[in-house]
Amino acid sequence: MILLRVLVCLGFLLSPSLTANNELPPLKVTAWLQAPSGFSGEWSTLRGKVVVVEFWATWCSPCVSALPHLNQLAEEFQNEDVLFLAISEDDPKRLEGFLAGQSVRAIIGIDADRKTWNAFDVPSIPHTVIIDAKGRLIGATTPEQLSAERLRRVLAGETAKFPPKEGIRCDLQWDEDSIEWQDGVRPTTYAIIKPIKTTMGGYLPQPGHLTADGVPLRTLVQIAYQTDPFHIEWNLPRDGRTFRAAFRVPSGREQRLFPLIRQTLADAFGFRARWEERLHEVRVLRRIEGGSIVPESRADEDLVQVMKGRITLRRQPVSRLCQILTQHGLGAIVIDETGMNGLYDFDLPYQPGQPEVTLGALNEVGLEAVDARRTIRILVVDRQ
Repeated sequence: MILLRVLVCLGFLLSPSLTANNELPPLKVTAWLQAPSGFSGEWSTLRGKVVVVEFWATWCSPCVSALPHLNQLAEEFQNEDVLFLAISEDDPKRLEGFLAGQSVRAIIGIDADRKTWNAFDVPSIPHTVIIDAKGRLIGATTPEQLSAERLRRVLAGETAKFPPKEGIRCDLQWDEDSIEWQDGVRPTTYAIIKPIKTTMGGYLPQPGHLTADGVPLRTLVQIAYQTDPFHIEWNLPRDGRTFRAAFRVPSGREQRLFPLIRQTLADAFGFRARWEERLHEVRVLRRIEGGSIVPESRADEDLVQVMKGRITLRRQPVSRLCQILTQHGLGAIVIDETGMNGLYDFDLPYQPGQPEVTLGALNEVGLEAVDARRTIRILVVDRQ
């Protein structure tokens, strides 16, 4: 399996006291968008206002999903001393394209180098920080915990509690960082699963070794069967639990890793999984007649990277592109009917909730994805 170079896990909880003297870090951004004339972002000029600082990015699905709620709050408080700032790490061109189709009722700061993110110790996004009228950081939470009632309490100078993000730090090397074998010898084979709550979730596949942290059972099953949310029929109850897991097989036996994970999960959680052929709505990827011809790859190394709104593939078959498009670009099962049998390079944008962004980029390289119905394999997961 190729290791996806994806940002899957960010670290720790934000402490409300960021500096020894409780001063707020400066807002170091390269540009302010949608700001009134003369706006500097200096904290001294913002005293007397309650400031909501939202750390986000256009490529972050939960961030985009939170925008309607934040926009509604911004509209409700538009005539009061409440200021909404949205600090994004996106580049200006991507932000410009996003804002053409999506309203963000806030002053937007561009922090491509994450200087402000790092200064505020942002553990994961979306991340909401609340500053009171005296310039004190009084809460760090998720957007859904920012309510009009809590904001009004802050505006009135009263105490308002903002629930912090739950969980401990996500660690994708937890089996090496957290386990001390008393005899000093690490086993050559193990399968470990335990419930845990982390601030972020993710997994890290390596040859013969896989770790996951803060992920639900469904994600572990998808990993075990090397599939995605669109190729699975989940008939188990959703109980909200998340898990920390680690699996390892001996060197030279790497092909046994996924069978080990499948058997362990089935035994531990009492389910059965089987593949079935189903007629399903899909998108068929095909070449545009008379369109551009994608040249075969000249890259020296394989690469699969999905990060910050970009899909970057080097020396990959079109089937791999279809897998990535299913999960990140188009939000639907994508089937390869291009007839392209070589290895290729692709550089494509993706935007959560806006498949037309990726579709347009595909058209530019002579490909299109059209709606169709095809018989595909679906993983059916039931109780034993």
